[in-house]
Amino acid sequence: MRQLAEEQAALRRVATLVAGGARPDEVFTAVADELAHLVGAEATFVSRVDHRRVVGSEPEAYVTIVGSFGRVSDAVPVGFQAGLDSRTVSAEALRTGRPARISGERLASGPFAEIVRRLRLQAAVASPITVAGRQWGVIVAATTQRDLPTGTEIRVGHFMELAATAIANAQAEQRLRDLVETQAALRRLAMLVARGEPPEVLFAAVTREVLRHFGHDTARMIRFELDGTATVVANEGTAGPHVRVGERWEGYPPNGLTATLLRTGLPARIDDYRAIEGGEPYVREGLLAAVAMPVHVHGRVWGMIAVGSASGPLPPHTEQRMTEFTDLVATAVANAQSRAELMSSRARIVAASDEARRRIERDLHDGAQQRLVALALRLRSAVASSETRGVGPEIAEVAEEIMDVIDDLREISRGIHPAILTESGLRPALRALARRSAVPATVDVRVDGRLPEPVEVGVYYVVSEMLTNAAKHARASVVEVDVEASGGRLRVHVRDDGIGGADSRRGSGLVGLKDRIEALGGTFDVHSPPDQGTSVTCDLPVPAASRPDE
Repeated sequence: MRQLAEEQAALRRVATLVAGGARPDEVFTAVADELAHLVGAEATFVSRVDHRRVVGSEPEAYVTIVGSFGRVSDAVPVGFQAGLDSRTVSAEALRTGRPARISGERLASGPFAEIVRRLRLQAAVASPITVAGRQWGVIVAATTQRDLPTGTEIRVGHFMELAATAIANAQAEQRLRDLVETQAALRRLAMLVARGEPPEVLFAAVTREVLRHFGHDTARMIRFELDGTATVVANEGTAGPHVRVGERWEGYPPNGLTATLLRTGLPARIDDYRAIEGGEPYVREGLLAAVAMPVHVHGRVWGMIAVGSASGPLPPHTEQRMTEFTDLVATAVANAQSRAELMSSRARIVAASDEARRRIERDLHDGAQQRLVALALRLRSAVASSETRGVGPEIAEVAEEIMDVIDDLREISRGIHPAILTESGLRPALRALARRSAVPATVDVRVDGRLPEPVEVGVYYVVSEMLTNAAKHARASVVEVDVEASGGRLRVHVRDDGIGGADSRRGSGLVGLKDRIEALGGTFDVHSPPDQGTSVTCDLPVPAASRPDE
């Protein structure tokens, strides 16, 4: 009766711990502690049983210490892993499904003989732990006495039948916490995707989240190139001479994660780098085991995400838990590729349009304008001729009209593709726009040297369109233009004091400007509240070193 009361009290303490939200390792340690006091053992430990694949052989079982108490805590700490030797009492308990006892010479000469001698253990009892209808692990209680009391197996077995519920509940609570943390991590990453962050920023963020979430020693992302090579795109945690972000990933083991995943397109696992050919660099890095998950984009294996452990094999469910991260990376990569393809398409369209503009401008300058100028000169010459004195005034008038047409053509030509922009650069071209503007305009251009031609053309058209809108639609009295290049970015700000209300979504000329700027990898923002003027801001990437003035 007293024993039953002690067991019930011990279970209540464990259940209270679970209800309070304790982590599984705290619950496992509490179970080991309570059992030691119940049966009078000086050393107890709880171990989880998993299986690992060994190259060229059948999967083998191994145990991971998840909770310990007493003399054994330092010798086999939490996280300690070992193969499940058939000679151990743990193996016997798991094989029979019942508690088992070992003592004397059998214990002293077993696979853990050195630990047994060091701790002076003489007897032990092991009991399988069954959770959700399957063998989850085993608990071992050991003593320095010659043997444990008669009936210890029954007490241990009965206690663990009840304690298994607490273990199951603790794991369920942990799974819920993991789910909440995973969703929070995925939300953070999804925000980066939604903001259109550059791929390298997203890759680094995903790798950090994977390392933090899975709690191991390294996380790595590898991209498979179309030419059959691989590139390290992100790394967090351990590293070595073979790990260089942004450079080739090569020299990997023929039966390692990369080679296996490239060959099969499926998740891959290495449970002991010491046991595979070519695993030495990873062992020197401090890794013993790793798991890799493929990232599939548009039906192709784009790359992989891997996590590594310095202490031993990763839990069996690691692959499943990583799937959500690899799915998000796949979505982000697909989005980035689509965005890059769209930008390339836009850039091709803009480039073709600019080339057409230049061709028309050349044709007007070299063809129609020159012919009209020649015709005007001939008419003026005819005015001076004696043969045309009767119609001289009329011919002179026609010559003046032709010169007006030439001026109009020159103005049109400037709008199509300004020669001053090609010849002198952005600052003189924008100042020329300001001089011709119907609305007073101030221009401040802080740019050293020349920028790439597509950037200069894009900025020119933005400023030209805004000056035209200020005069035709905004009823503005002044326009301010500010252009600055610094830190590899070009920032353009054009503001007027007109009536506002401009909206690029209504199909105005702002839509074309937005497309042009975004085709250059930049951003185009319009702020135009009613009666508060219109402000356009552009931000474009430019080379850190501008091309020299031509």
